[in-house]
Amino acid sequence: MKIIIIGAGFTGALLTKALIEERNSVVLIDQNPERARSAADQFDCTVIEADGSNLEILEKAGISSADALVTLTGDDETNMLISSMVDVLYPNVMKIARVRDYDRYRRTIKVLQRASSRSCENASRPIFGIDHIVNPDVEAATSIMRAMEIGAVGTSIEIGDGYAMVELPVGEKSPIAGLDLKTVASLEGWSYLVAYIESGSETFVPNGESVLNAGDRIGVLIQKENVEKVLDFTGISSTSFNKVAIFGADNISALTVASQMDDSKEFWYTLMSFGRSKKRTLTVIDRDIRRCQELAQKFPKARILNGDITDDGLLQNEGVCESDLMVAASGNYERNLMISAYMKLKGVSKVIALTSDSAFDEIAEKLGVDVTVPMRDVVIDAIISHLRGRNVKSVHSVAERKFEIVSFEVAENSKVAGKCLKDISDLEGALVLLVKDPLSHSSEIPKGSTVLSPGAQVVVIMPSGNSRITKMFTGKNEGLS
Repeated sequence: MKIIIIGAGFTGALLTKALIEERNSVVLIDQNPERARSAADQFDCTVIEADGSNLEILEKAGISSADALVTLTGDDETNMLISSMVDVLYPNVMKIARVRDYDRYRRTIKVLQRASSRSCENASRPIFGIDHIVNPDVEAATSIMRAMEIGAVGTSIEIGDGYAMVELPVGEKSPIAGLDLKTVASLEGWSYLVAYIESGSETFVPNGESVLNAGDRIGVLIQKENVEKVLDFTGISSTSFNKVAIFGADNISALTVASQMDDSKEFWYTLMSFGRSKKRTLTVIDRDIRRCQELAQKFPKARILNGDITDDGLLQNEGVCESDLMVAASGNYERNLMISAYMKLKGVSKVIALTSDSAFDEIAEKLGVDVTVPMRDVVIDAIISHLRGRNVKSVHSVAERKFEIVSFEVAENSKVAGKCLKDISDLEGALVLLVKDPLSHSSEIPKGSTVLSPGAQVVVIMPSGNSRITKMFTGKNEGLS
């Protein structure tokens, strides 16, 4: 694919790196000389130092032959306006815009939903000319909520139909520590699929002879109601979240609309609902008095503390250290890590930290942080999910982006359509985790005799950006090239 990216900041740079590794043709545009120069030194792609909102620059970059345009400037309006302008002249180019302002994002999504619910014959183009809008806070919040749903014992990726991929550490006292997977599979009560193993610096898709050692991290495919049973095997204790604390309330737009939302999966709404229960309490700590005053008005049943979370007097007097869960979600990612480690030492059972990217995962683990949510990585996953083609439903990176959990819809013209899994010999390095039949709509962990019918939903773990495996499921004209 040929993809034009406008904005060479941290997210733009990480996306460029990922797309180049997937053998895409990338043109990166940024008007900041330092960022453009740095990108030109780092990446094997065309870098243009110019204003990406200038149509002449875009045409020079080859917008007429591009497959997709991704706008990642620091200004939401600019991202949306560029997409709208390009849509007028080049409607066949996929437009993906990052919109950071939560209120603007929510209003836009509402318009899109209303438009899609009406049968309008003239509505041949998307509203504002934008095919997909990505909001970083929504993507990160979704990841945090998934981790909370399984007790903040590790990163969780929702796969569908009640299944999740959960990354868990193998504890020192785990009954499966030191056993190979063949032996583990024979244990009474074990009916789970280990999709990958992180052992030291190595990450791999295992086989029956692979041994699980204490200290390893394993990706386990489970039905979400069985989380506690899996925890018994890994030697990790679960926690009920009756006392939740949040450090940082930078995202005012998300907080101020929380009480108006009725989606129980919405991160801030769900957290605020803790404060409405007699058995549960929510505490928000922030140093900004103005933000605290606004929160206190919006959420009178939650405790809003104005102060420094490292103030021992504040922590002791307000009982913050007795919290079951601390979510460090401020805009200062390094401070989130520091506060999470500090609160863990103070006795908080579980901590979740919002970080900048997955490069901090190893440091966070050593600091005792239970779950990290890398903001830029979840944004990049959302963007790449849209770029892979209509037969790719979602992409989630794991193990510091070494592997991906990809949900495909099997295309009729694909290499695997109509074949039994045991007859597909080209899946080296990949593993089919789940198959949803297109007729019965039932999902199962597949066996060798499972047939991959056209239209089936298939979840696969594979090396990141493997275009060969992608094309096996999506067909010649889909996915990355």
